[in-house]
Formats: sequence, C-alpha cells, structure tokens
Amino acid sequence: METLAYAQVAATDAGPAALLGWRKSSHSNPDGACVEVAQPTSDRVLFRDSKQPQGGIVGVPRPAAAAFTAALARGGI
Repeated sequence: METLAYAQVAATDAGPAALLGWRKSSHSNPDGACVEVAQPTSDRVLFRDSKQPQGGIVGVPRPAAAAFTAALARGGI
C-alpha cells in the first residue's frame, strides 16, 4: 500500500471555514457523524471531522485525495 502525503492546516490557512462549501458524504451515519470535504482550489482537497467543525483541517493534493477515495471504494482501506 502506498503512503499518501498530507499536511494539517489551520482553518485560517484555508480561508473562512463557512465559505468553503463543506459537504458531507452520502454515506454518513444517521447521526450525521462523518468526514466532510471541501475543494477550495483546483489542486487541493480539505477534510475535517463533522463532529468538530472548528477543529483541525487536513489538506491533501487532489491526486492523493482521489487515490484515497478510490482505495476506500474498492475496500482497500
């Protein structure tokens, strides 16, 4: 399994969190606990914990995010 590079960024580095257009997965738990995603630029994807929206944000390059979600979809993670 390949290792994906990531960097944790503060909400202020990503712009005002309310303006990023965070989306929840269609596979969210009934209580709404899930990972949220935002795409503020064409080359970066941001992830955060929906239970702690003011907490940390993890930003990854778009190819790494695509590889991660593809691995999830095929059951590799």
